[in-house]
Amino acid sequence: MDSGPVRVMASVGAVFLTLTLTGAGGSGDGSAEPTGVPRHSFTAPMLGLPADAEYRCTVSEILEPSCGVWWGGSPHDYDLDRLEDAAGRRMDIVYTWRGIDQAQVPGERERRFLAEGRFVHTNIEARRFTRPGHPAVSYRAILGGEFDAVLREQARAVAELEAPYFLTFDHEADANKRYNTRGTPREFTRAWRHIVDLYEAEGADNAIWVWNVTGWEGNLERLPGLWPGNEYVDWISWEAYNMTGCDLMPHWDHVDSFEDALRPAYEWIQNEGPRHGIDPAKPVMIGEMGTTFIGARETLKWYADVPRVLPEYERIRAVKVWDSKVSDGCDFRVGVNRYAQQGFEMAGRDPYVNLPDRVRRLVEYAHRD
Repeated sequence: MDSGPVRVMASVGAVFLTLTLTGAGGSGDGSAEPTGVPRHSFTAPMLGLPADAEYRCTVSEILEPSCGVWWGGSPHDYDLDRLEDAAGRRMDIVYTWRGIDQAQVPGERERRFLAEGRFVHTNIEARRFTRPGHPAVSYRAILGGEFDAVLREQARAVAELEAPYFLTFDHEADANKRYNTRGTPREFTRAWRHIVDLYEAEGADNAIWVWNVTGWEGNLERLPGLWPGNEYVDWISWEAYNMTGCDLMPHWDHVDSFEDALRPAYEWIQNEGPRHGIDPAKPVMIGEMGTTFIGARETLKWYADVPRVLPEYERIRAVKVWDSKVSDGCDFRVGVNRYAQQGFEMAGRDPYVNLPDRVRRLVEYAHRD
């Protein structure tokens, strides 16, 4: 089983960039440092860490940090300013949606987010975003080459960025409303590989492929048939929601904590994944997360507890809030509920999800090298 990154950035090669954080009272002897690896040393107080902190932080070619978690979100109506005002900080990753018929990937808004120093994760939906109603596209049409010219144009634009770019094809393929509707699971995996191969052929080595599913416990048995293969996936992603009181989920009469929501898929990947050819060592992204209002104290605590939970699940290296509204009775926008906002802001200040700018600069250095 191939556990390594499958698409190595051309400008980075196989190099890991290493940040050594050393407490004020001591220094590393360098004995464990790989030869030929650029080393950046800063004292812990400079990084806002306890003075006695001493550890090594790396950021890999596929943007996996070893010292914490990237923090991000999908802003309502792409209003990132409003989300970041509510969060009290900048997002590390912004999640956007595009159609498979749109050549402008990345588009103007994604380029702006990148220029301002954020990572971008774009889901390329199997739908026609250039047509009213965004009608669905069959996987067979993709496999038949109907969108090859557009996909190649996307790939060339991504390659020209010379910066890492997260990509997903048709997220939530395991969801009831999608599973076996746009094509069979086998056609989904073939379409995924077809798209990755096209991007590779156009030199988009900076594309980082994120396989995103719902991760809901009732859908786990569908995952093996939807797995494109270790060589075609860099990150594994699923969602962590609580939907108590959501008018679209009338039978949801319980409360799931953030940990309750993420645990089933995490344990399945770790325990059952290898039997199905899924490498459990790949980094994990919680692609969407959030809760409906469950009471003042409870809502605040739901978000504030997120950083406490994450270190217990070591493969999780990125988390994104879904800051949007499904309906009047199912609203996940953190800025419209002061308890959600307070909890999310508290969570975002935790050092585990608030990585220092110097860690991000390791990535920037790689692309200047």
